[in-house]
Amino acid sequence: MTFDDGPGSRLTPLVLNVLAQNNVKATFFLLGRNIQGREDIVKQITVQGHEICSHGYDHLNYWKVSPIRAIKDIKRGWQAIDAVLDNNNKRGKYPFRPPYGKLNIISLIYLLVHKVPICYWTIVTGDTWMEDKRDINHSASVLKTKNGGATLAHDFDRSSNNTDEFVIESLVKIIATVEENNIKIITFAELND
Repeated sequence: MTFDDGPGSRLTPLVLNVLAQNNVKATFFLLGRNIQGREDIVKQITVQGHEICSHGYDHLNYWKVSPIRAIKDIKRGWQAIDAVLDNNNKRGKYPFRPPYGKLNIISLIYLLVHKVPICYWTIVTGDTWMEDKRDINHSASVLKTKNGGATLAHDFDRSSNNTDEFVIESLVKIIATVEENNIKIITFAELND
């Protein structure tokens, strides 16, 4: 269970509440530019035992920018996370999910040389789709049919509360479906263990 583009001031705490109520851990791919002013939320994510990964800083499509700009965006995203976590053994190289799922060859090589795990998804919740195309049951039914997968939802704040409700309702439906079907929810780090 993964969340991209947060943290959001409004939606991320709602997501964290649902996860806590259900004793579920998730992986959050934080967007560096959304961290400032939401440092307490980032700390809450870690205190609750969720995994923090990076989604870059500015949500750039790395196919459409220079390789140097892509690498700078990756590093800046890591720095934004490190500035909040302020731990003695700063990692600096968090697992990475490329925005739009796009990496140019140079940024791919950079991540591989530095042994940074690159994380993708297999199931989208549809929270970025037009409202008339959204289906609360979509992710849950795909999870059930495939007996698992890596779900992708977004926890950044949007102007529509309908989207917040959709994300939360989808999350509740996913959790219920995995419990009914004995599918274990794990973080990205646990997947690699």
